[in-house]
Amino acid sequence: MAIEQPRWHGIVARVTQPQWGGPPAQGNPPAPWNPTAARHPQPQWPAQASWPAPPPGFGPQAQPAPGAPVPPAPRRNALRLVLLALIGVSLLALAGLVVAGLTVKPPPIAYANDDYQVPGPELSPPPIPVPASFEQAQQWVTANALYAETAPAPVRCDVPPIDVATADDALLKSHFEALMECLVRVWQPPLTQAGFQIYRPTVTIYDQEIATKCGAGKLPENAFYCGADQQVYWSRTLGPVLAPFAESKRAGDEVMAHEFGHAIQGRTGILTSKNWIASEAPDKPAAFEVTRRNETQADCLAGMFIRSVSVSLALQQSDVAQIQQNFADSGDDVVSGKPDIVGNHGLSPSRRYWGSMGLSTDEIGRCNTYVAPPNQVR
Repeated sequence: MAIEQPRWHGIVARVTQPQWGGPPAQGNPPAPWNPTAARHPQPQWPAQASWPAPPPGFGPQAQPAPGAPVPPAPRRNALRLVLLALIGVSLLALAGLVVAGLTVKPPPIAYANDDYQVPGPELSPPPIPVPASFEQAQQWVTANALYAETAPAPVRCDVPPIDVATADDALLKSHFEALMECLVRVWQPPLTQAGFQIYRPTVTIYDQEIATKCGAGKLPENAFYCGADQQVYWSRTLGPVLAPFAESKRAGDEVMAHEFGHAIQGRTGILTSKNWIASEAPDKPAAFEVTRRNETQADCLAGMFIRSVSVSLALQQSDVAQIQQNFADSGDDVVSGKPDIVGNHGLSPSRRYWGSMGLSTDEIGRCNTYVAPPNQVR
């Protein structure tokens, strides 16, 4: 059966957020996606280094009771006395360094998958997997082999921040091409371990309507992944829309991580399976629900990527609220200005929920939006 390729899968950000009942104000995920769990874990970011616990018996020793006989001191040979003296001299030298204001450099961070040589952009990646039956399509979205894997962390990403609202085409392209390298470094281990192939897409910057294998890329603010050529596109008109988020200078990276989430769905057969299932839906609202499950899953994968590279990008716990807000401001209700819209990407609380889910865990199975209750993918 021929599977219709998606026109595009994009994410659009806006700056205002309407009132809507949902997650708490601090942006933590609401009810757990797994009904058997007592609660969902809050977003966890890499903890600061801590000193190891002292060995057993280290510290104050027990004192003998008053009047109790004091055991004789053990005999010490000359070698032990010499060793103790050397240790004392070393401690005094170390104390002198501390007094002089010198500090010992912390050990380098051991980044995961750092020896992997990321390939260059691939214009002709392997064909996207296509399910052989409707039953297989359902199995690929609900019980995909990828869900059993974890995302590595921390992962190195040497991509400095930029202001996407003012950057020219050359800077945008070089920045996002480098970001694609980071994305491949994060997602190569779990995709490979699950039996799938990964590739590095190109990024095309456009400032007028552009022809793609998925149809015409419209000029209104947009970024999208095209399943027909498996490449990513960024409209320069999106940058000014993200200007309110320029303080962190990572809003554009969040968008592109979402688009790469669609590339992951493409390589694992989730995307073509979604298309088939949506085409068999009884009506448009039901088809939109399938599409929303796909989009919110990409949000979750984007949050998971941000978690993986947070150490390298020097992100702090204080950045979490803004990152979650960026997800929320991409909701169908925010973009359209209609609080009760039945859209194809998800309302603001749903997008915040799934972005937060990715920020909170390395377990890819928690991004399985296809088994989530309908109210979590509205």
